[in-house]
Amino acid sequence: MPANLTPAFLAARDRFNRAKTDEERLDALMEMLATIPKHKGTEKLQADIKKRIAKLKERADQQRRSKKGGGVSYHIDREGAAQIALVGAPNTGKSSLLAALTNATPQVADYPLTTHEPLPGMMEYEDIQIQLVDLPAITKDYTEGWVYGLVRHADALALVADLSAGNWLEETQHVLQLLEERRIRPTGGPSKMAEWGPVDRHTLAVGLKKDLAPEEAPKFLAWAQGKFPAVAASTVSGEGLEDVRHLIFKNAGIVRIYTKKPGHPPDLSQPYTIRQGATVLDLVKQIHKEFVNKLRYVRLWGSGRFDGQHVPLDHALQDKDIVEIHLA
Repeated sequence: MPANLTPAFLAARDRFNRAKTDEERLDALMEMLATIPKHKGTEKLQADIKKRIAKLKERADQQRRSKKGGGVSYHIDREGAAQIALVGAPNTGKSSLLAALTNATPQVADYPLTTHEPLPGMMEYEDIQIQLVDLPAITKDYTEGWVYGLVRHADALALVADLSAGNWLEETQHVLQLLEERRIRPTGGPSKMAEWGPVDRHTLAVGLKKDLAPEEAPKFLAWAQGKFPAVAASTVSGEGLEDVRHLIFKNAGIVRIYTKKPGHPPDLSQPYTIRQGATVLDLVKQIHKEFVNKLRYVRLWGSGRFDGQHVPLDHALQDKDIVEIHLA
């Protein structure tokens, strides 16, 4: 049976043949597996691609465990409650935003393509921390495959635009197009992961350099309306930065849950963080898997009809709910 390989598969195979790093090879192989026609004539080729993917993943895991080489790490371990990737065209202000919101000290310059390596920083929001990752700019000719790999696995994206650039709209739409071409679909809806196919990444839009072009802020917000949650800000004047911080939290896909022991006040010092839509049972499992078999009932303060009520295990928890777990 002929393979009838698609143009998308052939393009991904060409990227694989030209790849210079394992990250680029892995990204191309995953694209090949996602676009290869699924029939009996390609079974051997599918198996070979899967074998190569597994080998590259194993090698990457070994390198991370050994910490050898001393070179740039293209894998950023998740820290904090969520991981948000900063994406955008060259010189949009991503590094300045990272410096303004976190303890990181990226190189900031007024020329494009300053960022060559991924740089994480921890953003404090009330009683939790969220990891922001500054990435090299998304361009047609200079973006390496590992950048898309990090974008693909982030919890959400912050799409950054330079409002002072006369062509900010064209630049931003070009970034969205390049992500789509790599089967990463920025969306205002929830993030959805697929091992081999396209992924949906929840996206918020941040217009920067508002101090230089305040008249562009309403245009930016109007463009984003119906597509992505959005805010305009300036890292120079500080205007809107707290709004950015709040928007990132609201769109990180997490909620904070506090616990209390029976007969004691709630512990409000350090919340558990769970994914939006997670249930009471999900929380119990996260706290301790053995609690599931010993569980009698759970009381809830917050999103229930009344404080202290017994709730079913499939009840979806909301931000700042307080949970009291009763065990046998």
